[in-house]
Amino acid sequence: AVMLSGETTIGKYPIRCVEQLVEIARASERVPGLSFVQKLTPDSDKQQIAHYAVQLAESIGAKGTVVITRRGYMADFVTNCHPQKSRIYAFTNDSQTRRRLVLNRNVSPYRIAFSQDPEKTLTSAFKLLKGKAGLDSGDKVVVISDMLSGQGIEAIQVRKLP
Repeated sequence: AVMLSGETTIGKYPIRCVEQLVEIARASERVPGLSFVQKLTPDSDKQQIAHYAVQLAESIGAKGTVVITRRGYMADFVTNCHPQKSRIYAFTNDSQTRRRLVLNRNVSPYRIAFSQDPEKTLTSAFKLLKGKAGLDSGDKVVVISDMLSGQGIEAIQVRKLP
């Protein structure tokens, strides 16, 4: 996110200024940074899952990492891993969580109704990805959730969009 000041809007070239800021932001996002991810020490099972899910998504060329989350914590952990090639698609049933996730780097948050049947929740998420995120049938995604089984099982799955 880039915050603009008042000078940007009242200057002689406001549109060119914003275009330049977009160029700078995009260029800086392509740089891996200060090796933060390599120094990241996961201290919980959820952080480990996020770390390995990002590595998996990057290594298989997945179009994105799908995170099914109620409070957004798993999406936060995935963001901390700074994926370079794949986008993070976070699905929540809570409007406040969706609004908070908008501020996370590389996250496209969506609000959907969760079903008791995990496959129905994923079907809803996949339809939305094809309709709004520009993904296509057959695209690979990595799915992370601790709620899909309803039995406290945390999982990483590789799926192809139907």
